[in-house]
Amino acid sequence: MADVYITKSILHILDSQVGLPVLSEQEHPKSTETELFLGEHLKRLMEDPEVKECVFLEDRENPLRKILLDYQQSSDTFLSMSKALAQSLYEYMKSNPEVPSGDLAVMAFQQNDRAYLGVLKFNYKQTFTHEVNHQEDGNINSIIQYKRTIANINQRIEEGFIVDLENLKVLVKEKKVKINDEKIFYLTQKFLLCKGKPSDKEKMAIINKTNKEVLKKHYDNDFKKTTDLKKAMVENLTESDELEIEEISEKVFRDNPEAQKDYRDSMEKRGLTEPRVKLAPKTSEKVMKKQKIITEEGIELHVPVKFLDDRKVKFINNGDGTIKIEINDITSILNK
Repeated sequence: MADVYITKSILHILDSQVGLPVLSEQEHPKSTETELFLGEHLKRLMEDPEVKECVFLEDRENPLRKILLDYQQSSDTFLSMSKALAQSLYEYMKSNPEVPSGDLAVMAFQQNDRAYLGVLKFNYKQTFTHEVNHQEDGNINSIIQYKRTIANINQRIEEGFIVDLENLKVLVKEKKVKINDEKIFYLTQKFLLCKGKPSDKEKMAIINKTNKEVLKKHYDNDFKKTTDLKKAMVENLTESDELEIEEISEKVFRDNPEAQKDYRDSMEKRGLTEPRVKLAPKTSEKVMKKQKIITEEGIELHVPVKFLDDRKVKFINNGDGTIKIEINDITSILNK
């Protein structure tokens, strides 16, 4: 992924135990270390399989969208925009104490000459470190707990969003929080007021659940059909970064029109309504990498997809209903 270039950044403290937000009155000082830290989190967020692409709801009054529209027209309002955004989120947090406290980093940045606004919510974590107490009889080293630390550069954050300032489309990563006795995605449903497509993680959960459902109902989990389906998905992704649902169902279930229909209907009912399911490169790589096979005795095999039902790895149906697995042409074996 292309590097991000941060032009402005600011940090606001949203600790619901304080009673008021601690809003910065100036932008964050320029710092190579800080820009590296924030830039890595922005890139990681954009590639996160839990991120979903959202658009603002047009039929509802949305103060936050107005804040962003005003900023879209004049980037000179960065400071006031960030404060208004942080204040709005803090007001919601005060009314809903289950929303976790955290530091809010707001950044103007560019990637591939395109302007974005990034908002990262670093929810507080409890961490431990050492403390040295100097006594007359000598030092006493002890372990102490910090309750207000944030994610380090290598950790994924739980919440954040990125706004494309050209079209106001939003990439959102969020977590469910209990609001009025119901767990909801408060960030999209209550704060941003936007509607999103399923994330890559959700897409794969829908696809995997549908695969298992149709294979069990129509083929009694026949292993040959399972490998056919996996290989058809990989062939799709090799040609592009999309899964063509109609093409896959017709190819794999050509002998069973009812299975084809169930496959398409099940995808649509679970939220994949488009004929082509686009996946990020990292998600595609995971699909294409290996197939995990577990026997009833607990034996596990991790087979590269390209070798499924190949001369290297053969699955042979025995007359008594059991399956024989042959692994051929092995030149060396490593113990791990």
